[in-house]
Amino acid sequence: MRRLLMFVFFSMLIQWSFGQELSLDSCQSMARKNHPLLRQSGIIDQISELRQQNIETLNLPQFDLTARASWQSDVTKLALKLPPSISMPSPLSKDQYKAYVDIKQRIYDGGVSRKSKELEEADRLVSKQQLETELYKIQETVNTLYFNSLIIQENLKIVNLKSETLDEQIKSVNSGVENGASLPNNLDQLRAEKLLTDQQEIELKSTLHTTCALLEIVTGTTISEKTTFLSPVLQNTILNNDLSRPELLLFSLQQSKLDKSSEILKNSRNPFIYAFGQGGYGRPGLNMLDTNFADWYMVGAGLSWNIWDWHKSRRDRSTIKLQKDLITTNLENFNRSVKMALTQEENNALKIKNLITTDEKLVTIKDQITKRSVSALKNGVITSADYIRDLNGALQAKANLETHKIQLTQTSVNYQTIKGNK
Repeated sequence: MRRLLMFVFFSMLIQWSFGQELSLDSCQSMARKNHPLLRQSGIIDQISELRQQNIETLNLPQFDLTARASWQSDVTKLALKLPPSISMPSPLSKDQYKAYVDIKQRIYDGGVSRKSKELEEADRLVSKQQLETELYKIQETVNTLYFNSLIIQENLKIVNLKSETLDEQIKSVNSGVENGASLPNNLDQLRAEKLLTDQQEIELKSTLHTTCALLEIVTGTTISEKTTFLSPVLQNTILNNDLSRPELLLFSLQQSKLDKSSEILKNSRNPFIYAFGQGGYGRPGLNMLDTNFADWYMVGAGLSWNIWDWHKSRRDRSTIKLQKDLITTNLENFNRSVKMALTQEENNALKIKNLITTDEKLVTIKDQITKRSVSALKNGVITSADYIRDLNGALQAKANLETHKIQLTQTSVNYQTIKGNK
């Protein structure tokens, strides 16, 4: 047990000393999980469930309670002359009271409630897919921040290499100055370049700190300057013109939702059949000539059919058709934008590949020049300024090569992101 604890302790110590390793895939995954919009998915489901329950209640009996008291200026009277042996009924009261419960039950609604539930489900899918399209946009942000960090990371390696090289040359030239074989001016030039290199390192670390801070906000995890950003390993993918963007499914779901709305319009033109009942207590009851309070009830069935709506449903269907045309136009515009973005990335990739070919040749030539400059500096043939110029040229060629390699990987990742491939 003690050995296990020691192993865990030293493992954590090593990880803390050298920093964590971070991949692009893990950043994308953490950014999605940390996005505030992700929590809306459950809320959308809850809202849809409540609306579905409300639709179902339309098929349950509907109860209405009504109570009313009134006074009227006149009442029903019998204008008859009866024999004296027959007594006239008591005159009706001008104050009347009524309380009753009205019950209504749908028997057939033309399929409107069923189609309403289908429309609500279509609306839920559209809302969730809209959320998915917003979540997908975070990938572009993560790509930019991650590859910026990678480029800065590689530039820091070049700057550190330059700093180490200058330290070696400073020691060598300092020894020559002490022996009188080299001028003090050469040593000062190397020391000045070393200070400039230190400034470059400070600027790069500051920029890296800012980029890491932004990645922390996006991913919700701790990222420091010691974090090692791993270069993505690109898998061989079959090139095709198929897109897998969430926007495409969103357009399809929006079309489907409009189709459901059109079906409801069609079903709403069907007749409605219902059963009803009334039960109450008041004066008068159903017998209008009875002056006493009485209870009463009534049951029956009815049919409701809006046979003429002044072309409202026709205009609604025309509106839906126009809305579908808008979606089709948005889809065409989206495909056009994606095609333009893909073409731009393809051209960028071709350009960077050509630059890398040139970079590799430049690195070879610049390295040879720098090696000859080191020897020439030791022999006093050139000054420190000449050596620094050759050293900067060689290191800049290496920095350009590494930067272009990362940019080529970024272009490939961006290309797959634009297409919707994860």
